[in-house]
Amino acid sequence: MAAVKPLVVVFGATGNQGGSVLRTLAEHPDSYTVRAVTRSTKSKSAQELAAKYPLVQWVEADIENPSTLKQAVANADVVFGVTQFFQPSVLSAVGTNEDAEFMQGKNIIDTCVAENVGYIVFSTLPSAKKLSNGEITEVLHFEGKHKIQEYLLAQPIDAAIVQMGIYYQNNIQGASWNESGDTVIIGFPGDVDRKLPYADVNRDAGPYVKYIIDNREEANGKVFPVSSGYYSTTDIANALTKATGLKTMAVELPTSIFDDKDLRGMFELLKAHDLFAASPDHLDTNKHVPFEFTTPETFWKTSGFQGPPKSQ
Repeated sequence: MAAVKPLVVVFGATGNQGGSVLRTLAEHPDSYTVRAVTRSTKSKSAQELAAKYPLVQWVEADIENPSTLKQAVANADVVFGVTQFFQPSVLSAVGTNEDAEFMQGKNIIDTCVAENVGYIVFSTLPSAKKLSNGEITEVLHFEGKHKIQEYLLAQPIDAAIVQMGIYYQNNIQGASWNESGDTVIIGFPGDVDRKLPYADVNRDAGPYVKYIIDNREEANGKVFPVSSGYYSTTDIANALTKATGLKTMAVELPTSIFDDKDLRGMFELLKAHDLFAASPDHLDTNKHVPFEFTTPETFWKTSGFQGPPKSQ
């Protein structure tokens, strides 16, 4: 008799992390039944994914509205949870309610517990306050996610945590041409030679979450940092040259370029602290994941990036 496939519910299915998890699991239809959760099944991204993966179930739900979540997680064996700090409803609320993002996660977790879901894999981040010994206190998207982690691991449900490294994709957003237009500037708010843990959210997140789901008994209660390795901005700029032939330069930027204090605080944190200091051996786990994690050169080759747009 064939084994029953687990029903895996994926929140944020049209986003970065959730989209990676969805695509990875949907490519193994004999192993998983996948239910994708999105605020609108009529969105362009949801429609494109539904057409590409016709066996995936789709359901509309809003993680800020608990009454919509019961149908989303009904009969689920595993739920992948992720929250969204940088969305208008949270950003407008954090001035008076620092728990705005935490409540998103709590809504998912409480519904899973009430509906007897078997297992949760949740995406969080470390606490900036704890990493900096109380020196950096205003990185709310770190603190909210870490509070979700602490809350989840205290609930009567099996669970594991993933924490994504710095997105390689951030280097595309910060790229520009020099004045003569012949060199791509990769800017970073900090020391361009400081090595930090990077990951490709689109390629690396899904395979790692799949590994946890496939080994969820062993993974229960653990925190899994997700990174392909430690690289500097200089390493990443050099990899762009190697991958594309573009001339590049890594340039240190001041953190004052950010109006948002949350982003300023994050880069101040990265100047002096290892994001994954609590898990110094986390790269060893990558050896057990049947996937080749993304190096800087692989990222540039697979991203299709050929330089930032040039002004007319």
